[in-house]
Amino acid sequence: MRYRDFKLVEYARTSGPDDGTRGPSSAATAAGPTAEVYVIGDSHARAMGGQNNLASDGARLNAISSQANRVPNGATVYMTGGHNDVAAGTNPQQIASQVEQIISSLEGKGCTVNYILFPEGSSNTNQENMAPTREAISSAVEVAQDLDGCSMQGDGIHCSLGSYRGIVQGGAVTRSDSNDPSGTDGLEAGPPYPSEQMDAVRAMQSKLEELGYPVGSTGIDGKYGPRTVRAVRAFKQDNNLDGDGTTMSAANIEKLNTAEKVENPTPTGNPPGPDLGDIGDLASLDNIDQAKEVVSEFLGRDVSDEEMNLLIRATAAEASRNSQERAGVAAVILNRARSSQYPDGIRAVLTQPNQFQAVTGTEYDPNPSRNFTDMSDSTGAEVIGAIIRYLPNMNKSWLNFTSNVAGAYGAGTNINFMYAMRDAPGSQVIGQTVFGTA
Repeated sequence: MRYRDFKLVEYARTSGPDDGTRGPSSAATAAGPTAEVYVIGDSHARAMGGQNNLASDGARLNAISSQANRVPNGATVYMTGGHNDVAAGTNPQQIASQVEQIISSLEGKGCTVNYILFPEGSSNTNQENMAPTREAISSAVEVAQDLDGCSMQGDGIHCSLGSYRGIVQGGAVTRSDSNDPSGTDGLEAGPPYPSEQMDAVRAMQSKLEELGYPVGSTGIDGKYGPRTVRAVRAFKQDNNLDGDGTTMSAANIEKLNTAEKVENPTPTGNPPGPDLGDIGDLASLDNIDQAKEVVSEFLGRDVSDEEMNLLIRATAAEASRNSQERAGVAAVILNRARSSQYPDGIRAVLTQPNQFQAVTGTEYDPNPSRNFTDMSDSTGAEVIGAIIRYLPNMNKSWLNFTSNVAGAYGAGTNINFMYAMRDAPGSQVIGQTVFGTA
């Protein structure tokens, strides 16, 4: 008996009454229309949306395996993966084998898995290995939907946003021509701000920022609010698109994804994000690559050199020299970057107004602190050591931290927040800081 078959039988035996009504086939199909739906994978999966979307940009299969561990028994799962492993130089057969292992582990929990195959594209790193890897995966697993042939974004890597919509619908795979963006409804400004649209709105906001249309102080938060309306209006004006900024049709989104930055973008009226200036890099520090692997594993996706630089500097500036406290601060930053309640990504989290004053400054001094911009190599090395040693054991539910010293709360501060944090489930005091979610 193969491992996959064994796990299906084992799940059927242990998760239901032994009355002859449960077996491998019923375990495999237990995730019917009423089952919870989860989405795991890389940027392709993120663009598919869904309320329980655990996917993250840049995720390789090791990170996707960690996402799969968070999926409950019996769920319906939509999965992408392998694209970034090709770019990293992994052998096609090895990628296919790892995809099969992840699917097997999920089916062993009674999940129904729909694997969505990434497009071949035209501008990927290691482009020559995309087709062989797609073929190897197709031979190893059942492909629920192949994205090849979709309308591509200008990067030659991703499909247009419209191509991803409609794939995740309850417990069933949409096998109709979801590559036609005209079959989607586009996006409309709120309120309300539907949770199932937040990933698509984040992608739109990111592209607007990239093209020179800042979405304002709230950052890339997945909410199509008044600041984003102003950015959309400016984009439409510069690209001769009809309508105001309150709606983005599928055709408008397609135009956005392929647009190039104009020489003088129309001002949005929104203030740009904070300018962190040239803070240098940390590439010369010992063990930075090991710390990067630890952070990527904790976050569930690969992190860039810039993100590591920002994370280490912010941790050094926000925490005392207590190593575990530093790891706790890093954990909160990463947990926010993973959470749908906060802006998308480490930079967006750190530059969110009134959250990390060491990064964004204060009302009276809107510049980053010197502990952030002028961090010494020795301090950076200490933070790297703290991350490597303590981050893996930090709580992945913490979203806040605050001083645990009553004397630190002066006029204009809220000492009640400290008490609320102390009483919050799962909270923990480390050094002179209390961590938790309140």
